[in-house]
Amino acid sequence: MVLDTECMEKVSVFLSAKGLEKIGMFSGKIDPFAVLYEVDPGNGRLIPMGITNVAQDQTDPNWTTTFVLNYHFEAIQEFLVKVYHNDGTALPADVNKVNLAKQHWIGDVRFRLSNLMCARSQKVTSTFSTDAKGEVIVRGEVMHNTRDNLIVTFACNKLINKEGFFSTSDPFIQASRMNEDGTWTVVWQNEHVNNSLNPRWAQTKISMAALCNGDIDRPLKFDIFDYEKSGKHVFMGLVNASVRDLISSNGAALNVVEPLKQAKKGAKYLNSGTLHATYCYIEENPTFSDFIAGGCEISLVVAVDFTASNGDPAAPNSLHYISPVGTPNSYQQAIQAVGNVLEPYDTDKLYPVYGFGAKLKDAAGKYGAVQHCFPVYGGGLEVQGVDGILQAYKDSLQHVMLSGPT
Repeated sequence: MVLDTECMEKVSVFLSAKGLEKIGMFSGKIDPFAVLYEVDPGNGRLIPMGITNVAQDQTDPNWTTTFVLNYHFEAIQEFLVKVYHNDGTALPADVNKVNLAKQHWIGDVRFRLSNLMCARSQKVTSTFSTDAKGEVIVRGEVMHNTRDNLIVTFACNKLINKEGFFSTSDPFIQASRMNEDGTWTVVWQNEHVNNSLNPRWAQTKISMAALCNGDIDRPLKFDIFDYEKSGKHVFMGLVNASVRDLISSNGAALNVVEPLKQAKKGAKYLNSGTLHATYCYIEENPTFSDFIAGGCEISLVVAVDFTASNGDPAAPNSLHYISPVGTPNSYQQAIQAVGNVLEPYDTDKLYPVYGFGAKLKDAAGKYGAVQHCFPVYGGGLEVQGVDGILQAYKDSLQHVMLSGPT
């Protein structure tokens, strides 16, 4: 089946789960992760699309991994989510390098991308195909065409310690974006800073597509947690702010709020520390179309390898063999493939064509020393169009002797 790429859209897919059962009689914990597969409609083969992060000791994990899928309106696209308990080993980012046989499989759920995109709030919830407890929530959202990134340096001041008298909290930030139904999806998390109530994090780059789908006014929530090795991180407060709010703050203090404490103390409550977004700006990454629209011109220059390793042009197995029946050789195929793509972007359609690694025949029919940069079209500066490149290349084979080094 040939799919219409003009009807294709990019979709961000996020995974979470609820009510997972803890593993083991004595350890009593679960460190879940999920693997997303596309089901081949022809043979049912599972095609790995990616793997989430491991959520330590979380029965209700909100994985931060974003999956980007191609959504074809006219196709039935089925996906499978496999949920596992991590055996304690570090997992590589490449799902194909993960030995899943050593992981504790919990269960699977299936969903169709069309059902997800048509569902209310673009969310589907499914129970496992096995008798495992819990459910998997899949969220989808059509991606806006943005390649931009948010560049930001986060810092906090005077956070409230959650470790008691003999230790100090290890804060980290977790960012979530608001969905249409008012719920939140976790999309980013940074590393924790050890023993600090005034943490400073290194400058970070966050995809605008993942963070807010390119909408700088989309509500975001920045939760601050005290890191615990067990995965039972302690909430320290939150900041509600959009990307626009972060940029316009110019590094000024944004109040970190603990809602329960705020409700209890009322007007007497000020904050539980402050968050600062310094050096905050949007890094634009223009597309190829943006460059063209901005007046960028593309010029094609062709260089042909005439070294002896290509084989004698008179031999049928040579890369430079000119077939008497018109079958293009490897160089002709390459010139056509690349030239036909780039030709529309070159305004004058005039191309310089050079060769290297050959000896040239002079007017007396003698070959001189090997040359490594020579025009192949007999004195003219440029040739016209892809057909001109092909003709210049073909003609040049009558006037060169393949040489080296190769």
